[in-house]
Amino acid sequence: MIRQLRLGFLIGPLALTVSACGENGSSTTEVQAVPVATVAAETASGYPASSSYTGRVEARLDSHLGFEIGGLLASVNVDEGASVKSGAALAVLDTARLSAQEAEARAAFDQVRAELELAEATYARTVEAFDYKGVSKQQLDESRQQVAALAAAANVAEARLERISVDIDKATLRAPFAGTIVHRAADPGAVLAPGQTLITLQSSDNPEARIGVAPDAAGGLVPGDSYTLFVNDEPVTAVLKTVVPRRDEATRTVDAIFSIDEASVVLRPGDLARFDIERFVETTGYWVPTSALIEGPRGLWQGLVVDEQDGEQVLVKHTIEVLHASEDRVFVRGTLEAGDLLVSKGTHRVVAGQRVSLEPASALASAADGAAGSQP
Repeated sequence: MIRQLRLGFLIGPLALTVSACGENGSSTTEVQAVPVATVAAETASGYPASSSYTGRVEARLDSHLGFEIGGLLASVNVDEGASVKSGAALAVLDTARLSAQEAEARAAFDQVRAELELAEATYARTVEAFDYKGVSKQQLDESRQQVAALAAAANVAEARLERISVDIDKATLRAPFAGTIVHRAADPGAVLAPGQTLITLQSSDNPEARIGVAPDAAGGLVPGDSYTLFVNDEPVTAVLKTVVPRRDEATRTVDAIFSIDEASVVLRPGDLARFDIERFVETTGYWVPTSALIEGPRGLWQGLVVDEQDGEQVLVKHTIEVLHASEDRVFVRGTLEAGDLLVSKGTHRVVAGQRVSLEPASALASAADGAAGSQP
């Protein structure tokens, strides 16, 4: 029984082979050309490209405020979130020590002024006495120099008094512009160093958007022109202030700064802002359908081109570089030539070197539908 089964397996393929051959040993079945839908490579001078860049909304003015002098923080007059006017008193340092220094300086100034007045009166009498030969030239010079020395001392005392007065004035921290308090770093009782940040103030009018864009895209932007940005998915109108002439070391982009004047949309510093740029990239290439692409080796793309060989139409692979992709077609360059016929559909049904015939895409689709319907 086992020998009969083995014999059957050997005879079966042999019988199939014999039935497929004629008496002269040649194949009687002719390979039929596969109908394919094609499209001609369309030459173009470039393609429209859309680029989207993201940045952030910033306050037009953003200051970290602190006292020029150090000291004990006596009071803070504002809380976070408060709106303040320009010049408003935000915080005050304790000025007891400065007040004492001011009193001391004023007393010293008054003393020098009194001595100066006496020296001036003495000098006037010395001049009269010198006219009558009552004093020597040496005494006259000494009296004049005494007046000059006391006048200089009075100026020093007055400057010291004015400096202390300025320090007392600077003990009150005032808002340099109208805005909103966004951070307060200390409370009364804290001892602050000169320049230490106490309050962060942001302006609330005309916020700005800082968006990093590619240098080639930034070349087409014109300062002063209006553009549309999207903040929180809402369109806002913005005017380009400037393009910063410096490339960011991390992102390799350049910053475009827009001034936003849109009262109908609530904007907050830190909100994401998107800028879409439409531009035309000039380069020679071809438009082909996306369905004509075949994935090639090492991440490349290929296309099947119909070539005339010995009176027959045969498929040949061409390497393609995709430069731009849209919804249903791609802009490519490679070994194509204008007018080359690429297989536009059903590339999975054919291979390079296969003989084909040209059929309309609709006829091919109908044939494919019929074949699919006939399968069990």
